[in-house]
Amino acid sequence: MRAEVNRVRLTRRNDTSTEPEINLIPLIDILLVIVIFLVISSTFVRQSQLKVDLPGTQNGETKADQSKVIRIRIARDGNYALGDQGVLSADQLRSALVKALAETPAGQENHAIIEADAMATHQAVVTAMDMLAALGISRVSIATAQSR
Repeated sequence: MRAEVNRVRLTRRNDTSTEPEINLIPLIDILLVIVIFLVISSTFVRQSQLKVDLPGTQNGETKADQSKVIRIRIARDGNYALGDQGVLSADQLRSALVKALAETPAGQENHAIIEADAMATHQAVVTAMDMLAALGISRVSIATAQSR
């Protein structure tokens, strides 16, 4: 009798075999939560090596022309940054400007924006403007922050 019971059990195991299935709904939920977390936690602000507090203005124009703009940031300690490059001295800035201008197509007019800290020395700003003028860039703007 015992042998018959074991046979029945073995037969039942073989008869009720089902294929395992993966439930995709919890997987999609977890992936959606991860995507939402990444979107919320990521920053969309342009990063820079120099912290610059722009001087304020009461009435300022916002220019929409962004064709080949060279951005020079000047920190309060007189250090420079060109675009996304890190902290530069005046000599390094000059060589970086020459390299950046060599990459622009011939005939395209370059425009420079100087983002100087409100506490930066006037000499540092004049030095940057002098470099730009020596390299043939005549369109120079100084960035300001809108006063509230």
